[in-house]
Amino acid sequence: MYSMKPINSHGFSRRWLGLGMALMAAAAAQAQTAVTFQIDMSTETSTPTNVYISGIFNGWPAPGATTNGGNPVTNNVLLNVGGTIWSNTFIITDPPGTVESCKFQDDVSGWENVPANRQFVLGTGTQVLPLTIWDNSNWPAPTNEVTFQLNMNAQILTGAFVPGGPMQTITVSGDFEGWDDGLPLTNNPTLPGSLSNIYSGTFPAVGYPGGLTINYKFRENGGWETPASTGGNNRQAAITNSTQVLPLVFYNDASTSDLVLAPTVVTFTLTLPDGTPDDGGVPFDSSVDMVYINGDFLGWYGWNTGFGGSETAADQMTNNPPGSDTYQQSFTIPPGNSLNLTYKYSVDGYDDENGFATNHSRYIRSYGPVYTMPLDSWSWTVCPPGTAYPNPGIASTNIVEPSFGYLAIQPASGGNLPITWLGRPAVVLQSSSSLNGTWIDNLGTDGTQATNWPNASGNQFFRLKKNP
Repeated sequence: MYSMKPINSHGFSRRWLGLGMALMAAAAAQAQTAVTFQIDMSTETSTPTNVYISGIFNGWPAPGATTNGGNPVTNNVLLNVGGTIWSNTFIITDPPGTVESCKFQDDVSGWENVPANRQFVLGTGTQVLPLTIWDNSNWPAPTNEVTFQLNMNAQILTGAFVPGGPMQTITVSGDFEGWDDGLPLTNNPTLPGSLSNIYSGTFPAVGYPGGLTINYKFRENGGWETPASTGGNNRQAAITNSTQVLPLVFYNDASTSDLVLAPTVVTFTLTLPDGTPDDGGVPFDSSVDMVYINGDFLGWYGWNTGFGGSETAADQMTNNPPGSDTYQQSFTIPPGNSLNLTYKYSVDGYDDENGFATNHSRYIRSYGPVYTMPLDSWSWTVCPPGTAYPNPGIASTNIVEPSFGYLAIQPASGGNLPITWLGRPAVVLQSSSSLNGTWIDNLGTDGTQATNWPNASGNQFFRLKKNP
């Protein structure tokens, strides 16, 4: 019996203690701050009878309103305490640290003429805001120091940007600075390797605290980037504290891992038997017709429209071996070009392989100096999900080859696990002994598509990872 009492008593006290803590937390969340507003109306050309403060803390009431749906601010008329100075103190129940927005009004002119809402950070207990002036938002708006970081590796590799060269500038523009020519970003040329290609700058974002969002874009030599991650639209960042470092991003979202790093001779091969119809039903005749290739790496030269096109002898596919159904051509892809090549075959220079903008899209999947694309067939072929790659003979209308994937593990053979995947540069095979364990990059698999993995005891897990 006695042993039960301390347990019951202790449990009772803990329950009340927990309730007390909850009540204290609720009280803290509903803390009351007495805020004094002051404004000099000497710049108001009219002579108002009443001056008001309206804001998010009292529901943005219209002039003359005296209640605000239960909000403790029950009077938004400021008291004229002497001459042109109007002042009054109101209770605001938002949590301390809340970023409040507001504006002054009067019963003659209505809203004051300031570019944006006034802001202040709510304090505790009592708070006296600085004396301000009608139509002059001279309150010290909350300021966040924001650091922007930009990787220019890809632009430098392509020659689009030359560090230190004449008229070479990198800036950031946004609504936080008025969308003008931009604020300058600088690099540190003494850093080793690609680290010297990172440009950064720290600038004030005034009036954007409390999780508000800024819009911005980077500019190269005055031009505007079109980042793929936003569909070419503005980048955005939520401003969270007084100092903030935004994540490092690539200009145009173009990482060097997606670019050709050295001149690479790429060979294209097409199977096109006689009698194969084009998209208009006209059969191919190798005795009179010529086969061409067009694509982004060739600048998409002008198609033949019946009056001649811009195709040249360099764009023509060669019958190899002669008399076969196979046609080939090789091109040197320069450094800085995308690993992803979009192209289309043509008979006699017409855009006649498939429908408009229905192209082949393949990747250079190994590091140079030479690479041969998989065999293409007229009207493209698709590898449906869940089938082995490639799977020819299935006609399609608009297929984009995946960047990487199709990871497959075959039964153990000779003490090894044959593993295959659709690989490419900057993609590595990762391994782990547990799904929740540490994943290890197997760097020797970068730019490869198969390996024989030792069949060790215990669990083995694998996945593919693309490095930035």
